Amino acid sequence: MSDELKKLSQEYCLGRYADLAKDLEQFIRKNKDAIKKFKSDELKNMGVDASTDELAIKLYILKTRSINPATEIKTELAEIEKEIWYQGEKTKTSPDRNKVAMEWCKLHAPGWRDNWVFAALYVFEHDKPYYLNLLNQ
Repeated sequence: MSDELKKLSQEYCLGRYADLAKDLEQFIRKNKDAIKKFKSDELKNMGVDASTDELAIKLYILKTRSINPATEIKTELAEIEKEIWYQGEKTKTSPDRNKVAMEWCKLHAPGWRDNWVFAALYVFEHDKPYYLNLLNQ
């Protein structure tokens, strides 16, 4: 098991993805028609064998790259605040908040987003029968 997967597993077991799990549930409920259309139309047109709902959901998550934009923005802002605090502690001065935020976005935002999507896929995989059932209710 990779280090990243171990970390996700530990964080999942500690309940750190409970909100993400709720967001994923609402995402599937809200987008079930779009996911089914994505499966029947877009994936077929792309030549992807999307014979399973599991694959359709996973690829739809990868396509949208967002489960709950409001929550994700709040979480990113919290990470930026941590970086501002860290830079202040490191330099023992009050950092330029905008500069630190811009640097964080430039250096970390794409990786943060990738990790968030990966976490959503991990949560999906962990409770797959539940999420697949939501799609077909």
